[in-house]
Amino acid sequence: MLTKEASSNELFKNVSECIKTLGLDTVEVTQSRDKGCTNMRVVLSKSEGEINTDDLEKAYNVIYPMYQVLSQDRDLNLEVSSPGIQRTLKDIYEFKVFKGKTVRVYSTFYSSYVVGKIEDSDKEGVTLSSYLIEDKKESGEIIKLNYDTISKAKLECIWEEKND
Repeated sequence: MLTKEASSNELFKNVSECIKTLGLDTVEVTQSRDKGCTNMRVVLSKSEGEINTDDLEKAYNVIYPMYQVLSQDRDLNLEVSSPGIQRTLKDIYEFKVFKGKTVRVYSTFYSSYVVGKIEDSDKEGVTLSSYLIEDKKESGEIIKLNYDTISKAKLECIWEEKND
């Protein structure tokens, strides 16, 4: 099931504020302590185009010094990464971040996977365009799925086929 925690997480909000000036979106932030060391993992995306290693490096150079001071920890491990091409969505917030991307969700309402491009999302659900309900072989222009009927979701990578 998808959570609704990202927007209420203080660490998530702070990192989002910090990196939005770089034109990047925060997807996920996790932090843990292990043997006196703070481990922090930040997953970022870019709304305009694809995120690249230069973007990740810039974000790292902004986040690391700030959180080293805030955590007052000289032993801070920071991992900054992209979401990957087939990321499993964990929070409803991610539908906003990945607007325009193709997603594959399992809908309990249709008892089937639904594949489509994220057009919009709000508090109730997500709107997909050019959708296909796989088991029913039913397709159409626009479909709205309520979050409470989505049991899992992930980005769908459309592999290009070779034309010989």
